[in-house]
Amino acid sequence: VTGSGKTEVYIHAITEALRLGGRAIYLVPEIALTPQLIGRLESRFPAGEIAILHSGIGPAVRYDQWRKIERGEAKIVVGARSAVFAPVDNLRLIIVDEEHDASYKQDERMPYNARDLAVVRAKQQGAAVVLGSATPGLQTCHNTREKAYVYLALTKRVEQRELPCVEIVDMKNERDVNGKVRSLSRLLVEQIGRTLEAKKQSLLFLNRRGFNTYHYCGDCTHVFRCLNCAVSLTHHLSEGALRCHYCDFSVKAPPVCPECGGNRILSYGLGTERLTAEIENLFPQARVARMDSDTTSARGSHERILHALGCGEIDILVGTQMITKGHDFPDVTLVGVISADTTLNMPDFRAAERTFQLLTQVSGRGGRGESPGAVVIQTLNPGHYAIQRTRTHDFAGFYDDEIALRRDLGYPPFSRMINITVSGTGKELVEKGAARLGKQAGGIAGGSEYKGRLTVIGPMEAPLGKVRGRYRRQLLVRGKQVRALHTFVRQLIEGADIPGCEIRVDVDPMNFM
Repeated sequence: VTGSGKTEVYIHAITEALRLGGRAIYLVPEIALTPQLIGRLESRFPAGEIAILHSGIGPAVRYDQWRKIERGEAKIVVGARSAVFAPVDNLRLIIVDEEHDASYKQDERMPYNARDLAVVRAKQQGAAVVLGSATPGLQTCHNTREKAYVYLALTKRVEQRELPCVEIVDMKNERDVNGKVRSLSRLLVEQIGRTLEAKKQSLLFLNRRGFNTYHYCGDCTHVFRCLNCAVSLTHHLSEGALRCHYCDFSVKAPPVCPECGGNRILSYGLGTERLTAEIENLFPQARVARMDSDTTSARGSHERILHALGCGEIDILVGTQMITKGHDFPDVTLVGVISADTTLNMPDFRAAERTFQLLTQVSGRGGRGESPGAVVIQTLNPGHYAIQRTRTHDFAGFYDDEIALRRDLGYPPFSRMINITVSGTGKELVEKGAARLGKQAGGIAGGSEYKGRLTVIGPMEAPLGKVRGRYRRQLLVRGKQVRALHTFVRQLIEGADIPGCEIRVDVDPMNFM
């Protein structure tokens, strides 16, 4: 469970690995988690034996750390996903903390999953690998039942502390005088007030940054969209700009509509910037901070915000999913989830799994000290099993619900997938190229070698049909035998003839957008 003290278990395991003359790699999913972790490790091990590897440190420092590891001076390597490649000799232990986290998967350039590579590397070097999480991935949990993975459970919080009490608010009943759904329920506002009176801290989680997420003309309904991507632009009020969160295209927020010349420009949707402004208006006496990729772009900004929270200089922290994982602050007694439906409505078969993981993880940030914690989850879909299982902290129940659906539909872990993306700067060229590739795939799949062993789905337009100026179409290959899938895709790509298009292959995709 969250707050069970698994970091202490990791430290004991590292101590044993070092006693045996070996070295260890400790992976975390977010750069923001490294400062607190380094502090804990340095209190138990000599600072000179610890190396840090992640993209948040400068190239010169990263090079020095790499050389330190290569020379054998560092016995413990801490970092984000790329640290799995650290040149560690005599490796005895790899820890993958929050192993379920999608941040371990790299989608850009060479796609890889650091969690899976950790298992492969540990096997190759005769090391132990520990995958830790309060909400393990369904694949990992399935492996404890079907493969030789050993399952170790921590079922109680440290010092027998209680798990936070979770309350679910149906936002369909929370409307203003105009019938519009409120940003904050009456219960959450009341709980924030109580927390401030008790001189404790609150975390408010909203997985959308910006002020408004949708900018449009009230006269002709023109939507302000990115020129490079098939998405609407997000309004960032403090910058006076509309920005794309995929390619970072930015334009000054126009006073009039470029289509009809009307000046009735309206905004819709809630982002962390607007939520912060609303909280500041409701609680002017509170010290409010925001933590998202806009406020943490500068080097060291993660550490400054988390240090301020740890020192009690922040009363209410508003943030995206970077506040949901791994942090341990005893004075945080209230957690508010502003919209549990954001991930639930994603076009992905893992939507329920990700929702349960996010909600359980962020709920686990509350009540880690002596004071009990409270969680308020706002949703338009209170009866969904992922949300109901979060209320009772019931991972086993969620696993049973979800695994039955996956089995019936033939989704992982009962199959493996490979996603093939065809992209290019010309829409018609990409459509024709993807259609040709799909025809070739159908022909190969229909042969005696593969018949009945795999399924080809598509080609179809990607959920985000255009990103960074490139049009995108996808072909999904699904089957039970990974060797057959690899052979099939290799044969397909080697015989592909679609000039002007790029083909990218992603094995075991985590993101279909």
